Parts: sequence; C-alpha cells; structure tokens
Amino acid sequence: MLSANSTPSASLNSGPRPGASLRFWPLGNGLRAVRVTKILLARLVACVGLLAVVVLSSVGCESAEAPSLIEVRGVSPREIEVGDRVELRGSGFPQGRAARVTFRGALSHPGQPTAGGVTIEVEGLVVSGDLIEFVVGQSLVEEFCGRDDRATHGTLFGEVEVAFASRSPAAPPISGVMHGLNLDVTPSSVRAAVLESRRAEAARVIAFLGVTPGAVSSRGLPIEALVSGSPGERAGFRVGDVIRRVDGVRVRETSDVAPASSRSAQFTLVRASAGNEETLTVAMLGYAGERIPVEYGAAFLVVGLALAALLILVVPSPTPATALEVRLARWLRVGGLARSARTFFGRGPRALGFALASSLIGTFALGPQVVSADFDGAVLLVASLGLLFASQASSATNTARNLSYSVRALVWVDVTFAGVVLAASLGGIVVHGGAFRLAEIVRSQGGAPWEFAAFREPSACVLAFAYLGALFVFLRARESGSLADDSWDAGVVGSETPPLTRPEELTRGLERMGLLLASALGVVAFFGGWQLPGAVEPRSLALHLASALVFVAKTWALAAGVLGASSLAPKWSAREARTFLIRRLLSALGLGACLIAISRTLAPSEALERVVGMTVMTACILFVLRAIVRIRTAIRRPELHASPFL
Repeated sequence: MLSANSTPSASLNSGPRPGASLRFWPLGNGLRAVRVTKILLARLVACVGLLAVVVLSSVGCESAEAPSLIEVRGVSPREIEVGDRVELRGSGFPQGRAARVTFRGALSHPGQPTAGGVTIEVEGLVVSGDLIEFVVGQSLVEEFCGRDDRATHGTLFGEVEVAFASRSPAAPPISGVMHGLNLDVTPSSVRAAVLESRRAEAARVIAFLGVTPGAVSSRGLPIEALVSGSPGERAGFRVGDVIRRVDGVRVRETSDVAPASSRSAQFTLVRASAGNEETLTVAMLGYAGERIPVEYGAAFLVVGLALAALLILVVPSPTPATALEVRLARWLRVGGLARSARTFFGRGPRALGFALASSLIGTFALGPQVVSADFDGAVLLVASLGLLFASQASSATNTARNLSYSVRALVWVDVTFAGVVLAASLGGIVVHGGAFRLAEIVRSQGGAPWEFAAFREPSACVLAFAYLGALFVFLRARESGSLADDSWDAGVVGSETPPLTRPEELTRGLERMGLLLASALGVVAFFGGWQLPGAVEPRSLALHLASALVFVAKTWALAAGVLGASSLAPKWSAREARTFLIRRLLSALGLGACLIAISRTLAPSEALERVVGMTVMTACILFVLRAIVRIRTAIRRPELHASPFL
C-alpha cells in the first residue's frame, strides 16, 4: 500500500491519488467482489447449461439406441409347463431370425416372499412376421420354479421384451415390450410325498381362516361356507367369493394357499356380488403350521452361529485332532509346503498322469456328458474303486513279493468294506435327491459354501462323513505296511525321503489317480460340483472354463485334505481299522438312511436349509481357524530334546 506522501506521478494501479480518503478502499474492494461474483455466476450458468445439453443429448441417444420398431401384443398360453409351446404375437418380427425373449418382473412362490427385479431369458424363433415360438424346457422351468423338491408353482407379474440383434455391429438392437404380463409356470419334478405335505399345510391354512372351500377352477378357490367369527370373516371374506391370489401367487390348486409371512397375508378375492377383484390383508397371528416361518430364519441363524462358536472355541478338541495338529506342526517345522506339493502332485510321469487326470475331471464341467449322461457317475465310481483296489494289491505285492498275497489283499475286510461304504454313501445321495445323473446332482446344489449339500442337509452331511471316512481307510498307513506314505512320514521325523523304486512309483501313481477320481465324485455329490457362486449359469466358453477350474480346485483341495490327514495320522492295526469302519462309518450310514427316510415325508424349507448350511459352514471355518492358530503356536514353540548326559 502507498503512503499519504505518494506523488501524483504514481501509476493508477499503484494506489489511490494523493489526498484521497482511505475510507473509499472498502467500497472499491466491494465493487471488485461484486464483479468477480457476477463472472463466477455466469460461468456456473454456462456449465449447467452445457451439462443439460449433454444429458438431453445422451437421453436422446439412449432413446435412439433402442428403437421400438416391433410390437408385442400377446403371449399364449399364460399357464405353461415343460414341453409346452409358447407363442408371442405381434408385428414387425424379422423372419428367419433368432429372438431374445426376456421376462422381467416380480416372481412369487407359495409360502415365500415375492422376489422383485427377476430377469429370465430364453431364445425364440421367428415363424412369421407376427409370430415367435419357443418350447419350454426343463432349465427354463427351473428358473421360474426352482429345482427338485424345492420347486413350486411360480407366478410372474411384469413384462416381456422381444429383441433382435442389428445386422450392423454399431447399430443398436431393435426391441418391443409388452407390459402387464401375468404368467404361471408349473414344475414337473416334485415327489408325491412333498406335494401331499404341501396340500396338508394349505388345508391347515384354510381351516385357520374358517373357510369351507369348493373345487379349484381356473378362476381360483371358491368359498362355499364361512365360520362365524373366524379370521376370514373378520377380514371381509364372504360366501361365494373366489380366492384368486395369495401373496401374489395365483391359486391354481389347493397347495398354492400358503402365506409368505407368519404375521399377515394378502388375499385377492373375486367378489360374488360385483365380480371385481379386491385385496384384503388377513392377520395370521395364532396360526401354527408345520412349516417354519421365513421371519424366524434370522433368529435361528444367530442362535446357530452362537452355538457353533461356543462348541468350536470353548469345547476342547478331541484327542485324535490334537495329535494330528501336533504331527502337522512338526512336519511343517521340518519339511514345509514345497515337500507337500511334490508329494501330492508327484514328479515326472506321475505328475504328467496327475495333470491328465485333472484335465479329464475338468471336462465334466464343460459339457452335459463325457461317456454318457446316465453312466458318467457309475464309470467314475468304478474307475476310482478299481484304481484304489489296484494300489492296495500292488502295495501288498511289493511288501510280500507274493502274488497270492496281493490277491488276498483285495478281500481284506477293511478294504472291501471301505469300498462298500463309498458306494453306499453315493447311493444315499442318489436316493435322497432322486437324481442319477451327475449334472442333476450338481444342479440341485448352489455355488456358495452354505448351499453345498454337505452343509445344507443333515443327511448329506452324515453321508459325506461316511464317504470321506472310507477314503481315509483306503489311504491310512497300517502296521502291515500297505500304502504307508514314506514322504509324509519323513517330513515328520526329519529324515530324507528315500527314492522310490519302479513298483513303488506305480503303486503311488495308482493311489493318487484313484484318490483324485474319488475326490471328484465326492465334490459332485456333497460340495457343489462345478457350480459357480451366485447361481451364475455358464452360457459362454469363459464361464464354462471358470466352472471347470472351480471343479478341479475343489477336487484338489478335498484330495489333499484326505491324503494329508491319512498320512499324518499314526499307523493303526487291522483291528483298529475294522473298529473305525463298524463303529463310525456303519453308524453314519445308518443315521444317514434314517434322516433320508424322515426327509422323504417332509416338504423342504429353504429358509431352514440356509440357516443349517451357514451354521455348519461357520463351525467348519472356526474349526479350521482354531487348528491353524494351534498349529502356528506349536511351530513357534521350541521342541524339547532329552539331554544325552541324563
């Protein structure tokens, strides 16, 4: 700032004129601030206008990207099942082209909350300029209704879109949409016992409402009589009305009368007096059915997780598990992961055979079948048992140098019984799920861990224990010397692994191939197979390869776990092996058969199965984490040695 002694020759920009009062400075600064503010506001308005132009142009482009050059006017029939031919009527359909038909909306099932934002796609064929057709397949019905015994009648409220890819790659597809779609899909693969259980549950609901129903027709369930003072009468039901929908599900049979909530339900009635539809809310408090309400799922999950944490983190470990942890800690202190990888994958020809077997396993996820859709499981089971029995015979021959001894080894009580338990466990899964093909068994499970059969269903969990226990018997080292894994034992005691002879290398290769195939079969039956998480359907080559990699990784993990546990466990006698087979595995098979018989008479509950699956999965994770912590602590703890002077 210039002082009051500034000369008149000073520049205008250097300060005020001589003799000017200093009180004008704030006024000058205020004018400059106003000018700057106006400039900023003008720039802001210009930016907002430019942004509006961009948004409007993008909206215009989006509307131009999906030109509605075709029209969809109707879908028939509105009630479909497997094998039906669905027709879409409209105009402007390009003949000879494949159409992408997309159903969108809210999907409702009896006894379940309505799922919004559902999108289901199917490919249709243009028959003429005003007609598109497609045949309803089993996979499409499963997307609407679910799978196996969990499949229920599905009602979709929403829209259907028909789209065609443009001939030019840069041009947008042409599409047409019909709103107000009401589509009912009926499943075809539900057991009679499950259907009867659902009808009994619906009969209890109708009795709770105080309704005497008539015969179900295409209009719904008519009300022939009504108990005075019943919940139905208090809600507004009248004799002669027809129950059209229950919680969004169109009533086509008695089993559709199943509320989705234990608190209240929405009943849509067709009035006998006026013929119009009216939706009433009926309080379901006081109704006690056999089906566990969906709202209780969260409470059961909290209780289950608390019990799992209490049992795993508080209850002491069993003695065999503790001994196994100690041996694993000693082996990791001396050997390490590199030696375990060499032991598992092998070297040279054995590693090549392991890679070829893994590639063969991955092919099960790439297509519907390898040998035959009906015989893939049987071929895999026979091949795995044959390789395991051959490894037992080869090991006995190497030990006794006698062919007759190797033949007697095939009829050992423990080995033969282990093979029977292995096959019986898979047979229980086939009987329980009603599916013989590997793809159907995998499709009945999910890709998330809590959706695996071994975690979700108690019977499958017991059968999985029997299956893995039989593999454990095949591989566990015995005092007689059959299949003793020297490489793992050498890692425990600290000595070097002796080189294997050619017969021993052959025995080890047969054992690993049999273990790998048996583990793949176990992953299919109990651990989700090649399913991807999130219920992603592999429709492209990349997704098929991803599912194959997931399948091979699960197989490796299961095989490594069984091999490591059997190799680190101490050797046992023939009597100990038979005791384990009879007391543990035979009891597990009997318990699994009882659970399967009980489950055949009950309708499955997805909410309860999800709670059980997440609880068992959490318990397994906590058990593994506790074992890792204990093993890490044992590795860091110095190992005691006796003094040579004592």
